[in-house]
Amino acid sequence: MNVQIEAPFTISDPMQELINEKVNKLTTYYDRITTVKVYMKDEIQRVHHKDVRTVEMRAEVPGTSLFAEDSAETFEQAIAGVANKLGRQVRDFKEKLKEHH
Repeated sequence: MNVQIEAPFTISDPMQELINEKVNKLTTYYDRITTVKVYMKDEIQRVHHKDVRTVEMRAEVPGTSLFAEDSAETFEQAIAGVANKLGRQVRDFKEKLKEHH
């Protein structure tokens, strides 16, 4: 599986390891994921004037792609949140495949 990470800043080794750990866990749900693209960005919410860390993940699987996004106060929290959301989608996708076969 190919993992691509894009961010407007340098990613630390511990954060890189966390991303890889979370992404690799997705293959336990479905082993035909070909690519996972991770997009990380810092944002300031205009309403609350808070810094928000947003992480998006797109998993490419045969025939389609699955997308999830999560925002939190820290990148670590956002990575965990988006990985959980994407994991749920991967499991649902695999279940749908089983139903059709």
